[in-house]
Amino acid sequence: MESSSTKKKEGLIEFYDSFSDMFEFFSSNTTIHGTIRLTCSKQNKMKTTFWVLLFLVTFGMMYWQFGLMTNQYWSYPTSTTLSVQSNLNNFPAVTICNLNPFRFDQVNGYINQLDRIAQQTIYTLFKYNASFATTDDEDVLNLDDIMNDTIDNPIFYFNNTIVLENLKEEASNPAQRLGFKLCNSAGSDCYYKSFWSGVDALHEWYKFHFMNIMWNIPPLLNVTNDTIMQNFILECTYSGFACNESDYIHFHHPIYGNCFTLNSRGENSKWSSVLPGKQYGLNMIVKTDQNDNMPLLSTTAGARVMVHSPLQPPLLEHEGFDIWPGRETSINIALEEVTRLGGAYSNCTDGEGLKFDLLYNTSYTLQACLHSCFQYQMIELCGCGYYFFPIPSTAQYCNYNMYPGWGYCFYKLYDKLLDRTLSCFKDCPKQCHETMYHLTAGTAKWPAPESKNWVIPVLYKRGGYNRTSDRSDVAKINVYFKEKSLKSFDDVPAMPVTLFLSNMGSQWSLWFGSSVLSVVEMAELVFDVAVMSAFFAYGWAKKRMH
Repeated sequence: MESSSTKKKEGLIEFYDSFSDMFEFFSSNTTIHGTIRLTCSKQNKMKTTFWVLLFLVTFGMMYWQFGLMTNQYWSYPTSTTLSVQSNLNNFPAVTICNLNPFRFDQVNGYINQLDRIAQQTIYTLFKYNASFATTDDEDVLNLDDIMNDTIDNPIFYFNNTIVLENLKEEASNPAQRLGFKLCNSAGSDCYYKSFWSGVDALHEWYKFHFMNIMWNIPPLLNVTNDTIMQNFILECTYSGFACNESDYIHFHHPIYGNCFTLNSRGENSKWSSVLPGKQYGLNMIVKTDQNDNMPLLSTTAGARVMVHSPLQPPLLEHEGFDIWPGRETSINIALEEVTRLGGAYSNCTDGEGLKFDLLYNTSYTLQACLHSCFQYQMIELCGCGYYFFPIPSTAQYCNYNMYPGWGYCFYKLYDKLLDRTLSCFKDCPKQCHETMYHLTAGTAKWPAPESKNWVIPVLYKRGGYNRTSDRSDVAKINVYFKEKSLKSFDDVPAMPVTLFLSNMGSQWSLWFGSSVLSVVEMAELVFDVAVMSAFFAYGWAKKRMH
């Protein structure tokens, strides 16, 4: 005969006479530690109260930990793993420039006018008679010789009202005394570009007029004249083999002059066999003298070198460095690759999802994106493009004949770029996959005084070198890998789903000593409570109707 104390009714679905019976059955049979104390000590109210409070505190602590772990999981944290591989793939691209920009015959008259005004400015400000050498006609480069179609120079006048002067009483910062004034097109507001350094002020003032003169000549001009390379790169070898024409591309930069990019596409199999050491790298002897074409625009003698990925544009003004003439410079490379997690973990990109098209015909880089974004904003706000960045085919470069207030607009916008307040820093995320070259350089005097007597004649016989001055005007450059290893930095989820569930299980086991089945038991209890509540509510409502 069934005991009267059994409150449970058996059937297809089990029910209880009261919630108290349901809870007593759950506490007596669950696998959750400590729950049985809630019923076995019910005759001692003090113990019951103690265990109820302890149970609630433990339950609260566990779910507090659950909340912390859940917030951490949904923040998508990452950790970085470092792996070192013993193989190297391809040699990087190397861009080298001679720091000697051309004079183009279409604008040479304006350049000469600017030089004369610069001489007068230097005398007015510093009481010094500067003398700028005028190039011979044969040194003036004609665009017809290097381009298929001629760029006709439109009617252009040199604006000699933008002068370099002492701005001590006008500039907001009296410490920066030397500069020039640029006003908007209406003349209602002016911007003072000022410097404490007189050299920097002269260079920036000269460069501003230079951009206005050169606006209709492409800033990066592809040139195919082989004699230009022969007059600059006297010798070139890679891994002991001579460089050939297919190894480089040649372009002209308005500031850095003749530039050559070796291994520009990264597709030649010759550059894929990589071993560490100077003898297996790129070795060049270059001529570093200058013809003083533009002494205020290019104030450095030597060469400009940049080591970069073949898929990256050579942004020399940001990442290049200068080579000292009369020296042998050895540059060893340590290669690193960085892989970042995209999606929910970060907003990194490899070029997808941008609000605009890159103006560089290369793969995505942060610097190329910032330049493109800045150029689009220049065109939108100022009506024209900044000369040293590429522009869309529908736009044209700025000059103060057609856009009188462009200088005022540009410097105000460029200040935002320098202060990182421009929206471009939000629109240009980091790269998801990035190749980084860490460079270490060392120099030694070259050629040594004891070797000079035979090195120079050999260069003269083999490379066509003809020394015309007493100063050192050659440099040797070695670019090579320091070691046969590649460091890879890969972002991985710091809390994947498996770790998240494992941590939650650890917390559940710590506070209650139970398992996943214990969670099912609690779910069963909640379900039973809901069913009994529904039946009780139905019975109460039925009684009220009668």
